Amino acid sequence: MTRPHLWLILAASIAILLLCTIWSASKLDKAGIPPVYGMGMPGPGNWQPPAEPGNFYLITADRLTMRDITEHAGIFDSITGGGALGLISTGVEGGMVPDSTFASIGAGAPLNAYGTAYRGLNRGELFNGMPAGESFRQRTGLQPETGAVLQLDIARIKKLNAANRNNAIPGHLGALLQNNGYNIRVYGNSDTYNSPKRAAVGLAMNQNGSVGEGDVGAGTQLRDEQFPGQIRTDYEALLETLGNQTDKGLTVVELGDLERLERMGKFLEDDIIQTKRRETINRMVGFIASLVNTIDMERDRVIIVSPTPRGNNVPSANYVTPVIALGAGVGPGLLTSPTTKRPGVIKNTDLAPTILGFYGIDTPARMSGRGLMLIPAKDALPGVGALYNKLEMNFQARPPVLRHYVLIQLALVIISLAAIFIRGRKTLMQALKPALLAVMSVPLALLLVPLLPHFSIPVLVAQLVAVTVGITTLIHLWLRNYENELDPFIFISLLTSLCIAVDLLMGAPLQKSSLLGYDPVVGARFYGLGNEYMGILLGSTIIGTTALITRIPTGRRLVLPAVGAYYLAILYVIAAPQLGTNVGGSIAGAGSFLVTMLLLAGVGFNWRTLLKTAATVGVFLAGLVFYDLQRPVESQSHIGRTAELIIRDGPLAMKDIIQRKLNMNIKLLKYTIWSRVFLASLFTLAILFYRPVGVIQSLNSRYPELYRGFIGVVTASLLALVFNDSGVVAAATAMIFGAPPLLYLVIRTRSATQTSS
Repeated sequence: MTRPHLWLILAASIAILLLCTIWSASKLDKAGIPPVYGMGMPGPGNWQPPAEPGNFYLITADRLTMRDITEHAGIFDSITGGGALGLISTGVEGGMVPDSTFASIGAGAPLNAYGTAYRGLNRGELFNGMPAGESFRQRTGLQPETGAVLQLDIARIKKLNAANRNNAIPGHLGALLQNNGYNIRVYGNSDTYNSPKRAAVGLAMNQNGSVGEGDVGAGTQLRDEQFPGQIRTDYEALLETLGNQTDKGLTVVELGDLERLERMGKFLEDDIIQTKRRETINRMVGFIASLVNTIDMERDRVIIVSPTPRGNNVPSANYVTPVIALGAGVGPGLLTSPTTKRPGVIKNTDLAPTILGFYGIDTPARMSGRGLMLIPAKDALPGVGALYNKLEMNFQARPPVLRHYVLIQLALVIISLAAIFIRGRKTLMQALKPALLAVMSVPLALLLVPLLPHFSIPVLVAQLVAVTVGITTLIHLWLRNYENELDPFIFISLLTSLCIAVDLLMGAPLQKSSLLGYDPVVGARFYGLGNEYMGILLGSTIIGTTALITRIPTGRRLVLPAVGAYYLAILYVIAAPQLGTNVGGSIAGAGSFLVTMLLLAGVGFNWRTLLKTAATVGVFLAGLVFYDLQRPVESQSHIGRTAELIIRDGPLAMKDIIQRKLNMNIKLLKYTIWSRVFLASLFTLAILFYRPVGVIQSLNSRYPELYRGFIGVVTASLLALVFNDSGVVAAATAMIFGAPPLLYLVIRTRSATQTSS
């Protein structure tokens, strides 16, 4: 095949694949199509918030799953028909237990309240033979009001969170409502025999650990000999109590029967658990439907939420939990928020700002969430159910798939080094070349696989293997007889870089569904450019462009400015708040692209050059922050919110951010398998610079621009490590386009040397 024909085929293939990616991605995620209305913002028709807000009912039904709702759609229709649905990504400090999930909602930020749900009591209940009010006074020095509900462990909660990295304030929601003249009430519990559990107190309490009124004791329980443990919620008593409320404010209701079944599950047969779950769900839905018919839905609002994910006795993995909103200002549709910017997904920390916004109270900076928003839809249940299944499958598939990918990388690095240093291994060297290309093709395959339909993990894995083999085979068949060994890098690297960039311009629908993308279940990132693909984007861009410059020695005066323009475009995609919004990636990209361009331009490096480079990156970052700060609060990314935090708290906030990043990277270095890839890649590069003698010098003389590209990738990897929370992961993925290409070229060089000898 002649050279012009080959490049024409490659260019056409890239163009077709990009067009298919754009078209399919536009079908994959409709985030930007429908209008979005805030639940505290004016909107058309029934989205208009009430002029005079009434009561806000937060109904907690722990261990309720999305699958419960989809499998009992007929039962839930009376609730979901006129409401908005979504899924909650739960974030806490410490263990994922109801104590912390409830308290985090009340703080509006991830919080640790482990082991404190047992200490929520009515003022008159006995605790260690003493009225809870007296025990509260002894512990806090405060005299509780008559009829108050108390969290006796408030001092312990504060101490547990003294060094909270999220600056969470226990009881922040309750305190703000109380300070603005609104009542807070709490009812219900998850008690079992001789084992009280009142997690809702941690949600409703103020900063002193007190709730103005309510009943979390026996008054909300009913003795039922047919129910495991013989205690369940008295729904009729709760309904009567809630119907007698007159003063507007927040009412938190804990429907604890599903949690009781979870705690009793180890003593019950599976069929008994599922039978009692169905009975409980029927009672809960009946209670909520009766409440909705009782209250003023033009002024009141109801949110039903399941705060705690997972569980040993729930009918699904339950990594994300359902949330349903009804009442004033709410119509049929999907729930979302500026925190996630993803249709159908919210954070648990978004609930407190939503309640505050209902009463016109501004969200404080110490709350990490943002008020909920609505995407109108006639029937949201099928869409949310499908999203739930996809998130659950990806969450379960991600660890084993990525672990095996990393192990394969490590094995190839070790085998490649052995093949380089042991003479007479020509057959092994020939086999390693396509294997190294396959390793570089996997990130692209992981990005493209979401375009294919899959309904099980085995099918997903089979598709990943097929796409990876397809890409590698395509390259091998087209380029195996071509005289230049750089063509595979140009094809894989630039195609990977372009696909990631196009995906970001489309709103990152492929990353949202990729096993190498960010995970709403973990909740570290919901939009923009994740650290995994950030490292891949930097590495593939630098290697692809420097290989291209090396491949086209003529016309360098035109190619170099074009590469610089491409770097700027990629940097914009990484940094723009409405696109990649990755601060650490912006710094790593600006630094590594600038270093690569200076090296390609022949600029010598000294302290003055390094300082100018750092200053340029700093100016770029300052401009990015300034731009994001000018945007509306609901549109700001975490770049602007972080800047506001630093402006407000000064050096202390900066210290906390640096400490958090350092602690996270130390943790990842110890425990994540990605750290092995990063260290192995650095070790490989260090060895190859010294042994075999003369090989690196030979590559430098043959491919000087690509050699500078390797330096750029190492720079990107190190900067990503320093400036990101999970920098180890970004550093490791950047090195996918560092170590394997270098090993590939060294193997080819050694193989050619052995053949000639």
